[in-house]
Amino acid sequence: MNVDKLLQNQLLSERESALLRDSYNQEIIYYDLIASGNLDGLNEWRKTYGSTKHAPGKLSEADVNNERYHGIVLVALVSRFCIEAGMDICISYALSDIYIQKLDSLKTVEEIRELRHTIANDYCKRMQSLKRKNVVSRHIVLAIDYIREHVQDSLSVESIANALSLNPSYLSKLFKQEMNITISQYIRQEKITVAQNMLRHLDESSLNIANFLGFSSQSHFIQVFKKETGMTPEDYRRRYYHQSWMGEDTEAKKIK
Repeated sequence: MNVDKLLQNQLLSERESALLRDSYNQEIIYYDLIASGNLDGLNEWRKTYGSTKHAPGKLSEADVNNERYHGIVLVALVSRFCIEAGMDICISYALSDIYIQKLDSLKTVEEIRELRHTIANDYCKRMQSLKRKNVVSRHIVLAIDYIREHVQDSLSVESIANALSLNPSYLSKLFKQEMNITISQYIRQEKITVAQNMLRHLDESSLNIANFLGFSSQSHFIQVFKKETGMTPEDYRRRYYHQSWMGEDTEAKKIK
């Protein structure tokens, strides 16, 4: 099989038919929303991007098989993104096996699409529960959800307390008591986690990431990032760009 010839024919065909593929950035955003347990964000993504006309790629001439294969790819990636975000490996892989077996048994495109929706929601809800497991009070659960859903905004104790109709001093004291860190520290950690994912998977500049995450300036973003990780954003990108579950062992060996 001449793979290079087939590749060139495929690329030519796609250019001629103006085939629109999912952008890599949107794929990463989609999987990150699931792995972070952000169900509201996931539903919003579906409304704003998931409903637009796009072509995810042709994996089979048969429509049912094409949909099934995309479902399997979804399970494989989501299960690993969730492991990286803290889900137990055995649970994630067991869920993966269950859903792949179910995908294999379905007979229609509609059934498979419905199951793909269910898979994304299930993993997302499990990650949401996982993120909350050490939280006691309802107020802190709501505060954490608010921070994750508004991580792009310029957040403060006052803005979060106002959104939740709480006294800022009460919320600040309760948060420190239950989470062992201040709200400001938690906000920084969440923003830097998102920044790390963007640096690992996307080509966005430090300036764009700083603006996206609501930092006052690029220099402030770099300062906070280095304080949290011990590296500048560019150092982090050079070390971890396009590395995920498959690259961690290799990188660890390099460091040793």
